[in-house]
Amino acid sequence: MYTNKESLIHFILKVVEISKSDAEEIAASFHPFKLREKEFLLKENQISDDYLYLKSGLMRTFLYNLKGEEITIDFFTEDNMVFEITSFFNRVHSEANIQAITPCTGFRISYKELNTLFHNKPAFRDFGRAILVKEFMASQKRNYGMINRTAKERYQNLLVNKPQILKYSPLKFIASYLGVTDSTLSRLRKNL
Repeated sequence: MYTNKESLIHFILKVVEISKSDAEEIAASFHPFKLREKEFLLKENQISDDYLYLKSGLMRTFLYNLKGEEITIDFFTEDNMVFEITSFFNRVHSEANIQAITPCTGFRISYKELNTLFHNKPAFRDFGRAILVKEFMASQKRNYGMINRTAKERYQNLLVNKPQILKYSPLKFIASYLGVTDSTLSRLRKNL
């Protein structure tokens, strides 16, 4: 297991082809963070100031629908970046909430620190661009899947690609993420 910021350095090097010294300089700008289970990183109507690397734990993004029900729109698993793109980059109030499902640890950088790094470190621009492209592609793939995949196929995809979600997340979060009822999710799980 990695110690200190080694996991973040390793992650940066996986995302973009840069020198290890550049990755170490980027990682040096991040600060440790911890969240307790159910603690919020971001609440609706706040302006996001956190761009963070999730070293361990599980988080989710959710919105409230018109009936006031929580709808999970994304999960963040360890060894990934976590941020609310629209609020963070446009400096507007968030429509979404980001909450820890399990205790979480990692490293964060503020909007101001990110911009300083972005302007002073070309390698970070490459890293940031790669993260945005990755997030956009994942979002687009999820949107397409909600349209052209059955609930069973979406569940099987989750089983293969993010099994830790099924292990640690309450079923009601998973059901809303898949766009199914709790009883439909129970049937899917029973049949598989």
